[in-house]
Amino acid sequence: MPSFLRIAALLALAGALLTGCASSGPMGEGGRSIVLMHPASGESVSTTYWRAPGGYDLQAMADLSSLFRDRRTGLTAPVDPSLIDTLAELRQRVGLPESAPIHLTSGYRSAATNASLARSNPNVAENSYHIRGQAADIRIPGVAPERVAAAAAEMRRGGHALYPHTGHVHIDTGPYRTWTPKTPDNRQDGILEARATPRPKPGPAPVEVVEAAKPPPKPAEIRVPDGPVLAAAKPSGGVSEADAQRLRYMLVNLAAQDAEAKTRRTTAVR
Repeated sequence: MPSFLRIAALLALAGALLTGCASSGPMGEGGRSIVLMHPASGESVSTTYWRAPGGYDLQAMADLSSLFRDRRTGLTAPVDPSLIDTLAELRQRVGLPESAPIHLTSGYRSAATNASLARSNPNVAENSYHIRGQAADIRIPGVAPERVAAAAAEMRRGGHALYPHTGHVHIDTGPYRTWTPKTPDNRQDGILEARATPRPKPGPAPVEVVEAAKPPPKPAEIRVPDGPVLAAAKPSGGVSEADAQRLRYMLVNLAAQDAEAKTRRTTAVR
C-alpha cells in the first residue's frame, strides 16, 4: 500500500476510535477544556477537547498537536490525549479554573531535534517521551513550580520532575516515577529518568506450540519509589478505556512517524 494511503487508513481508523469513545474522566461528564500557550511565540489554543457523548474532538486535538509541534523543524505529531487530560487535571488540582492558561515551553520533539539537544543538555534523554508526543514541559502562571510538581506527585501517575534552575515542570504519560534533574551545582549526582523504554525490535515469527490450557496469570505489579503498589489492568474479555486510548494514540503516532521518515528520506536524496 502506498505510504499516503497507509497514513490515511491509520488516521481514519484512529479518528473512528477517538470519536467513538465516550468515557467519563477526571474533568466530569459534560466536557473537558484547556488553555495552552507557547510563551516564546505567543501562540495559544483555548479549546474544549473532549465532549460527551462523542469523546475526544479531532479538530481540537489537531489544534493542540499543532501547538505542541517541534519549533525547530516545524514537524507535528499527534499528542497523547491522556497527556492533555493530565494537564487539565493538574490545573484543577492547583485550584485554577478552565480559563487559566498553562504555558507550554516544550512539547513534541522530532528525533533529530532531541538528539541535537541531548548533545548539549545533560537533562535531555536520548529516547525521550517528547519524541512520542507524550511529554510536556510546563509552567502555570501564578503558581510556584514547587506547587505544580507537588500536585503532579499527588496524582501518582506518569512521570514528573521539577527543574528548579529553569522553573519548569516536566510531565509525561510514562510509568509513575520522578527523578532529580542535573543542575550546574549537581552535575554528577543527577538522575536522568525522562527517557522512554525503547520499542522492541521485530523478531522472527513465533513457532506455534500446542500446550495444555494454563490458568490465567495474576495481575502484574509495578513498585514505585516511596509509593504504593500499582497493579496492572486485570485481564478481561473487553478492552479497557486506557487501552483504547493508547491504541488511538499509537495508530496516529505511527502515521506521523511514517511521514517523518519519508521527509528524512527525501531530504537525504537531495
